[in-house]
Amino acid sequence: MCSINEENLLADTMVATPTLPFKDAVCRKCRIVKAQVLLRKTDPYCRDCFMKYAVHKFRSTLGKARALQHNEHVLLAYSGGLSSGSMIHLIKQGLEASDSNKMKLVIKPSLLHIDEGGILNLPKEERKASADFILEYAKRNCLDVYICSLEYSLAADISGVKLQKNSYEVEPSVYANQLEQLFGSVKSLTAKEDLLLRLKQRLITLLATHLNYPKVFLGPNATRLAGQLLSAVGQGRGAQIAQEIGFADSRTGVVFLRPMREFVDKEVAYLANFLEVDSLCLPTLSSKLGPTASIGRLTEEFVVTLQANFPATISTLFRTSDKLKSNVGVDRSSSEIKDDSRCLLCLSAIEESTLCSASTARSISQTISRSGPSGLNDLESEPYSTNAQQQSAACNANCSNPEKQCCKTMDAGTMKDWSVVLCYGCRVTMEDVKTPELVPINLREELRLRSRRQMMRQSVEQFLL
Repeated sequence: MCSINEENLLADTMVATPTLPFKDAVCRKCRIVKAQVLLRKTDPYCRDCFMKYAVHKFRSTLGKARALQHNEHVLLAYSGGLSSGSMIHLIKQGLEASDSNKMKLVIKPSLLHIDEGGILNLPKEERKASADFILEYAKRNCLDVYICSLEYSLAADISGVKLQKNSYEVEPSVYANQLEQLFGSVKSLTAKEDLLLRLKQRLITLLATHLNYPKVFLGPNATRLAGQLLSAVGQGRGAQIAQEIGFADSRTGVVFLRPMREFVDKEVAYLANFLEVDSLCLPTLSSKLGPTASIGRLTEEFVVTLQANFPATISTLFRTSDKLKSNVGVDRSSSEIKDDSRCLLCLSAIEESTLCSASTARSISQTISRSGPSGLNDLESEPYSTNAQQQSAACNANCSNPEKQCCKTMDAGTMKDWSVVLCYGCRVTMEDVKTPELVPINLREELRLRSRRQMMRQSVEQFLL
């Protein structure tokens, strides 16, 4: 039995790690040179030892996964920040290593930058200045760079996307107003951030497939991913933690790799300072807002505050998340999961809808909350059914009645029910979108197609013994 009293729990267990006196501290590795870096509040390093430590951590992260092939084309997603900039410098050092070094990287990298100025209402001059910085950065590092605007994430296929190589001009797009109206119709900042992440993932996948790049390097570090881990759990994405936070994510067909996932913010800052990494400060959707503006901001603020006093916070979260795996499609590989069983936004496996599922419980709770006390008696006498089941019943009752929806004519009603094509987390996001008809047209067509298939399947099941 636990002998710690509840009132003494905080005093006995939540003891912050004391900070080592940094003045005149000597490097813990070589024990000769004066320390210039203090990690985890107790580990001092000199500059040379810290750089060896950082390079080893970066290359071991890539080496353990064995994810890269010899002379493989790799696309480096570059946002202009310190984390992605440090990643590019470490890759450049690996490419320039001597032949005798067994850890030499033998890949063919190129940069990719997504211009998000359209949803941030940035003027064209500021967007052009940011693009010029990206172009100059790529030129200094002798790398090709592809730049594309976020508006083209709404294109149905690659034929409607304008991708510019080693140059960029801010030009009006046919999707600019659609993207602005789409984000303007989203109620909460949490849903906006999640929708932005899904659209960027969709656009990067489209571009990487078109350019024949099977691998894409992303730049988020451990601090950012730890916040996303707690945020994913809070938004109902617990089944996708392994893909959202892990080193490799192959849901889209293009493999996304996160080689900076072992570096915390403090290590990235030291690394960028020693490597003289130039960075671009760009606003985000949550700029100048408080920590409670969204679930993502709140969880990241919580992790950063806890990490400051307890340096093992992020590593503990990662060790825990690595043990979590979803049982959705556990007996099937990623290639064996049918397209009808994948979420349209995040391409994760969709959990089967049952009367005991979390989505059904949430829908019942919302229905009861919105009906009020007077509507509880009516709800108790009516069995719960989803929108798709109600539509199927209406269709089977009298298919020739023009006033009732039919599997041949339904259109507007289908757009309100995303349960057929989205996972639970994306369903929660789309509930905050007032005008879902602004999503890419191919997603709308797929929604109608799957809805019709489900209604036909339910109609056939009624005649089976």
